[in-house]
Amino acid sequence: MPDPAQGWLAVAFVRRPHGVHGEITAEVVTDFPERLVPGTVVGVGTAAPERFLVVRRVRFHKGLWLLLLEGIDNREAARALASSWLFLPPQDRAVLPEHYYFEHEIEHLTCVRQDGARLGEALGFAEFGGGPLLRVAVGDDEVLVPFRSPIVVRVDLEAGLVILDPPGGLFDDDAL
Repeated sequence: MPDPAQGWLAVAFVRRPHGVHGEITAEVVTDFPERLVPGTVVGVGTAAPERFLVVRRVRFHKGLWLLLLEGIDNREAARALASSWLFLPPQDRAVLPEHYYFEHEIEHLTCVRQDGARLGEALGFAEFGGGPLLRVAVGDDEVLVPFRSPIVVRVDLEAGLVILDPPGGLFDDDAL
């Protein structure tokens, strides 16, 4: 079976059983739900994969995945998975869309202006319906930065930097 030390990523949160034959409902938390198809090996666990199961069937229902996993064939076995995470191995960066980043890749990067002046540390993302917002720790405060061009000039994973061109007032008191 796969090695959980490979950095598997959470793709769904298991909610509850669906029916009496072992099907589970799971809230999708991945941008690539098409990766989960019958025959896929998923990790199941709380913080990391603790066991591995094969997907027998997957379908969508009211915004949730309905999954049938090998070895989970009754309501009690499905209930035992509730409040667990489903994990898949990370995708190869080469197959990701341009300018797409996983949250764990952005966390802890240093945010700087184009001139190199330090702004803060990236904490991850927040979502409020208008697109992703980069959460940046600035001292004891947190600044929410729209994660899109032209504000985000470039992400340099190798250098550990997010280069920003923030509008006036976002990080300082020079708003118009």
